[in-house]
Amino acid sequence: MIDGFSGWARARGPIAGAFAGLAVLAGVERGGSPGRDLHALATALGQVAHASVDPGDIRWEPSEGALDDAVIGRWALFLARAAGEETRDVWRARVRVSPDGDVVDVGDAYDLTSTPVGDDHALVVQGDHAAFATRAYGQEQSVTVLDLAGEGAQNKTTTLPDRMMAAFTNHQKTGDADGLGRFDVTFESPARSVGLALGADALDIDLAGLLGVEGGSPASRESPASRTRFDLATAELAPALSRVHADASMHLPKRFSHWVVDTLRAVPWIGAAPVAWVEDQALALRDGYRRVAFQGSHDATDVMGSAEPPPPVLDTSEASVEEAHWPPARIPTIWKSPQPGEGEWVTPDVPWMRRVPGVSADAPSPFYRTFVRPDEQRPYAQVILVAMDLRQLDMEMEAGVEDPEPLTGPKGTGRIPRDPALYRRVAAAFNGAFKTEHGHYGMMVHKRVLLPPVPGAATVVVLDDGRVGFGTWGTDHNVGGIVGVSDDEIASFRQNLDPLIDHGQANPTGRNLWGFTLPGKGAQTERTGLCVTTSGHLLYAWGDDLSATSLAKAMTMAGCDYAMHLDMNPYHTGFIFMEVDGLAAGKYKSQLLSPSMSIPVDRYVQYAPKDFFYVMVHDPTPPLLEGAAPWAADGGAQPPPRWMPGLWKTAVAAPDAADGTIELIDVEPGRATWRVRAGTKDVPAASPLRELGGDEAKRVLLALGIGIAYERHPLGLATDGRLAAPVRGGPDAGVLAVGPEGQLTIARADAAPELGAHDDLVELPLALWEGKTVALPGGPATARAALGTTPTGRLLIARGTFPSAAPLADVLARAGCTRAVLLDRGSHATAFLDRVGTPQPPRARYDESVLYAVGSPLHPKGFRFDASAPVPVAKK
Repeated sequence: MIDGFSGWARARGPIAGAFAGLAVLAGVERGGSPGRDLHALATALGQVAHASVDPGDIRWEPSEGALDDAVIGRWALFLARAAGEETRDVWRARVRVSPDGDVVDVGDAYDLTSTPVGDDHALVVQGDHAAFATRAYGQEQSVTVLDLAGEGAQNKTTTLPDRMMAAFTNHQKTGDADGLGRFDVTFESPARSVGLALGADALDIDLAGLLGVEGGSPASRESPASRTRFDLATAELAPALSRVHADASMHLPKRFSHWVVDTLRAVPWIGAAPVAWVEDQALALRDGYRRVAFQGSHDATDVMGSAEPPPPVLDTSEASVEEAHWPPARIPTIWKSPQPGEGEWVTPDVPWMRRVPGVSADAPSPFYRTFVRPDEQRPYAQVILVAMDLRQLDMEMEAGVEDPEPLTGPKGTGRIPRDPALYRRVAAAFNGAFKTEHGHYGMMVHKRVLLPPVPGAATVVVLDDGRVGFGTWGTDHNVGGIVGVSDDEIASFRQNLDPLIDHGQANPTGRNLWGFTLPGKGAQTERTGLCVTTSGHLLYAWGDDLSATSLAKAMTMAGCDYAMHLDMNPYHTGFIFMEVDGLAAGKYKSQLLSPSMSIPVDRYVQYAPKDFFYVMVHDPTPPLLEGAAPWAADGGAQPPPRWMPGLWKTAVAAPDAADGTIELIDVEPGRATWRVRAGTKDVPAASPLRELGGDEAKRVLLALGIGIAYERHPLGLATDGRLAAPVRGGPDAGVLAVGPEGQLTIARADAAPELGAHDDLVELPLALWEGKTVALPGGPATARAALGTTPTGRLLIARGTFPSAAPLADVLARAGCTRAVLLDRGSHATAFLDRVGTPQPPRARYDESVLYAVGSPLHPKGFRFDASAPVPVAKK
């Protein structure tokens, strides 16, 4: 559009010259121009942007010709700091420049980033490209590259109406109908500092202190200085850096109604309130029509005596050790005449549904669905419920390409991950929460904060170990403050509104505004919610004619312990089953939960404008180990449920071993508890427990021999809280400590934990400490065993015949263990491993002391959390 005008102007030189003269005079009439004085220009830009601008933070975009610069203006990019803020945003403004180089005046300015928490800096411009970095929370979060020539292929609109709407939006946001292309280089783990050098073909990025190594303290995880180059033509990074990726921002088509709403809300003199009033009137008219239309066929006596929903389902997850109440129990109806299938959980009709790899054929479906009718005034209003088994599924989240609008850097990718190891596990995806402008509710994705947490908001968190927590955020604006969860354990979180349900109580804060509607209006519209049930599973709810009250009622009926209201209104909400085998070749399947949902079936595979959640089938296989055979489920009895392996086995090549291999057994977190029992010939002068009894004896999986201590050099041992022999200690001595619930830890002998009631403790030599091998004595080749633990809770047992246990310690370290002990108390250590379901089952007692593994049911990963400093409840 601008090129067309400049061509017209050049063809009519005299007329254009007259316009230029008038433009200069107009600038004089407005009070004079900033001239060539950068300080004066910075002041003028600051006045237009209502912010402060440093002269050194101004960069000129390429000139479009002297005539265009004088009549239309030349674009300038600059950093501006709003009053009262410490951070800067990247702005753009038209500056009219006279033929001799004087600045005539400044036109409208546009905030391109709007990141009040993130400080944009290091702004560089070269030709048709610009770049800058964004810093937040004391660390570098990302680098952004702008294509000043326009969006180009990033504009995904195709039809003429969509292109016209996109042009209007671009002009509203950037001052140019062609918009700006944007590429974000995001650091999944922040860097300490960044340096940018923009050339004609590429942007060189120098990073220092990039956090990229797992484990250890933040300081120890810093990588040395790294350099990568962003190619301006291909938008690719070379060389590729771990946890650093480049993504193009996309301009997606919108429905006309949504585009009108968003456009009007962005007009300062209109704003959101008038738009909300119009939406409320439209929804009220639709609701009135539906109620009248159904009134003739509705039997008022069909509702049961009480309009209140049934009491919440009791937490009975322990009643069925094997299945943890999966699928969920039938939901009672509030109607005397239920519809077919109402409240009955069934497997979704998705023949190609993703299943957990390697599980047995008798494993239940990871998804079940049903529907309820919670609104006694609207018998036609259904809520579809989807239950998700958090033993078989892992949940993650992603930000959209438009929302949330980050305060700290680039927006999200708006699509499921492009890593084949991840997308080939994705089984379903569903909508997230509100637009940023409707509450600025917090979101963090894989440690990168897009919006800081809002105190008192309903929150769902995903932890590093895969657990999914629901609760109300406390008073802290920073990440953390959850009881029982350390700050650095939180990988991602999303917030929205107040809790819809807490401890089974609907709307505990008494909120009366659920969505951006007028106060007191409970609009009947499409709504969604997400909750954790009393047995630790996830539940998603969707309905197209709901108030927040009826949504909460449906989720309470389904046994939700804590629920969060998600997004609302058509085109923003939906649940999609998917199976992705190859994104590049378009090899994927997707199916809506209900044909009544209006979101595109490829919404989360391609580009989603708003944030979303996705669930992947859990891969229980331990991480691959170099030099080892593929992991296979151990042939003995598995902990419940039997169809999900919890014990795995492999063989690692070891030329020095008697049979050339090391046997390695992996026990996954939460699949076993542990007990120590003294051998009949160990500590003979004391009376420790020497047998395992009660229910635990019936659930034993394996027994590990740990030897007998020399009588002249006794080693520490305690069973069930009773000390049989004190810890002797020494420079390389360690202890296996087992807590009252059977949890096992490894500690140094000189820092052994205090013995509590029902605790077990056994002193053994250390093999690994904080990832480093302890000096181990040699001797004749004999059967040896070592036990190690990883920071993520995995427990590994290495066994082999060697002159020294050093090869076992080395294998455990390579498998991720940071601490390990030798299973050898000094004498008669046979390194036996007796396994249930094999020809060598565990025995009730042994001559040497023994470590028993007791099968533990696989619990769902969902839980409700409490804030360490909760926000006082206030009526709203």
